[in-house]
Amino acid sequence: MKTGQSTSNCLRTRKSHVRARRSLFIALATILVAPAFAVSATSPATAEPNSGTQWLCTPDLTSDPCDLPSDTTDLLTGEVQPPKADSATDKPVDCFYLYPTVSNQVALNADPAASPEVQSIARFQAARFSDVCRVFAPVYRQVPLLGLPAALAGLDGPLELAYGDVLAAWNDYLENDNNGRGVIFVSHSQGTMMARKLIREQIDPNPQLRTQLVGAFLMGGNVTTAAGKTTGGDFANIPLCTQQGETSCITAYSTELIGLPSLFGNSSYDLLSTRMGLPNGPGFQVACTDPAFLSGDPQPVGVTIPSAPYSFGIISVLMDYTTLPEPLPTSTSSWTTSKGRGGGECVDTNGFHRYRIEMTVPQPINELPLFDTHLLDLNFGLDRLVDIAAQQTHTWQTAGR
Repeated sequence: MKTGQSTSNCLRTRKSHVRARRSLFIALATILVAPAFAVSATSPATAEPNSGTQWLCTPDLTSDPCDLPSDTTDLLTGEVQPPKADSATDKPVDCFYLYPTVSNQVALNADPAASPEVQSIARFQAARFSDVCRVFAPVYRQVPLLGLPAALAGLDGPLELAYGDVLAAWNDYLENDNNGRGVIFVSHSQGTMMARKLIREQIDPNPQLRTQLVGAFLMGGNVTTAAGKTTGGDFANIPLCTQQGETSCITAYSTELIGLPSLFGNSSYDLLSTRMGLPNGPGFQVACTDPAFLSGDPQPVGVTIPSAPYSFGIISVLMDYTTLPEPLPTSTSSWTTSKGRGGGECVDTNGFHRYRIEMTVPQPINELPLFDTHLLDLNFGLDRLVDIAAQQTHTWQTAGR
């Protein structure tokens, strides 16, 4: 390559870095100044009551974002995995999915609608589990990205309204769809905050529902225990998972790369848990369970995501930054696994207890300020989590529950 061409390519690369960093700054700055906009948004006190559960994903829908076929291209090996046969009647357990903070709305609570960004995150996080379970995912009036500062500042109402929708959907599911079946929770970020409260108040004190709990993947949401224990924080009876195939237990962690302080991993700095009335503070430890150990598969893993682009918005900009200067992995299959590979371990760095990713086959991964690699919590080693769910389902069935 000629020197002039090399210089030109370097300049284009630098410009792409600058544009992406500028987009990231704008996205984060917008979130931080949100209260100025939120004051004109609909107050949760005057919001219309939800007239009934709106399901984002349910077996009753002929097509929903959780029905994505499982065919996958691996960019490292070039292998293409064909889709698995899919029949809801063959799945002995259900998954109850609560999505993270994704709404682009300028409001204190999102509308009860399956917006494009909500559909996209369900494909990214929940659809892969449909190989194991029937997926039920309610739409709930979450606090959007632009409404979070007001909620964190102590404004009464937005988080309570969101949780009210989740609790109503759970009761709807129990009454009309569960029929004694086992349940796996899958959640992330704000969805995990909702799941923590739901499991703490509705399942942990209920012996019958505890026997129906196959497992729970409560990711990126600061699940707590007593220091050095598997219970004693969020849950008195439901422990963290410590063995392969163990059921009625919690898998939980937040990912990171370099050990910087963030919103995740240290219960002393968890404002959202405070606002949700969940255990937090220096007397508690944030959970980190090793997925390699729980799955029995120590092999390095990649990032597995749907090949179709994520719906444009704040989250899509942040996702693009996470893999800068490379684009998100994509292929002609429904799913794509990145060429990069890595492992990890649970580490405690200055009181922050998180799952540290160590790449063995390099790939660009950038941390978001204060958020670590939050957007990769589920998708880094996604199939490993699905394998854990499959093993838990087998154990639960074998026990005759």
